[in-house]
Formats: sequence, C-alpha cells, structure tokens
Amino acid sequence: MSIKSITIGFLCCIFVAVLSGCSWITDFYIQNLTGSKKIIKINYSYPISKAIDNEGGSFAFNYENGILSPRSFYKIKNPKSLEKIEVKDSSIVLKLYPNSTTKIYKSHNGSWRYRVKSVEINGTIFYPSELISKNRYISKDYVYKIN
Repeated sequence: MSIKSITIGFLCCIFVAVLSGCSWITDFYIQNLTGSKKIIKINYSYPISKAIDNEGGSFAFNYENGILSPRSFYKIKNPKSLEKIEVKDSSIVLKLYPNSTTKIYKSHNGSWRYRVKSVEINGTIFYPSELISKNRYISKDYVYKIN
C-alpha cells in the first residue's frame, strides 16, 4: 500500500466519523383545522416533572393562529405559548385553539417518537406509530392535522 492510499483511507474514516455525529431538528406539530377548541393529553414515556425544569424548550407548547407550515412557524420570532391545563408526573393536558398550529415537541433526530408514549385527542388515543402513519412529514418535521 502506498502512503497516498493510507492517507485517503484515514481521511475517509475521519469524514465518516464526523458525519455520524450530526443531528437535525425534527419537531412535532399538531394543526387544529376545526372551528372549535380541542383538548389533548400528551402521555410521556418518562417522568416529566423534573424534565420540565431542565428541558423547558421541549415543553413550551408554542402556537400561532392559522395553519402554518413548520418553516413559517420557525420564522416567527415570539410565538404564543399555550397554558398547561394539567401537569401530572408523566402527562400534560392542553387546550388547542381553533384554526391554529401548535408545536408539541421540539426534538432532534425524531426522538419525540420515543419520548411521547401517546397523544389523546378528544378521548381518542394515538400512539407514535399511528401518529407517524397519519402525519405529514414536511422538511424533517412531523405535522398531524385534526380535521
């Protein structure tokens, strides 16, 4: 083997190692397309009482009036924040406004799928696998529409 091929192989290994450490933001949104408020309960697969203090951004539940794409939502400088109706050890209850878009979870590499155990919308329970199959995957983000 020549020095050139060893150097190229070494540089390729470094390049692959650097790229394997990359992560991307994959947020989860719910759009309420109806004209009425919707009560949702988010059940987590871990206790969230301490996580709310440590990971405040993941539990902000920002929303905007209107049906916005994730890209448009991301551009908003100061989105409104939903009030949490009820917070338990591993669940949060929220009231979604009519005709609005709400960011439910801010995550990296789709980790919301493992951290959210289920989402209950007006009494109907949806598990992450169901939400993913009924979601629209828009530019690295997941959007579930309530019709």
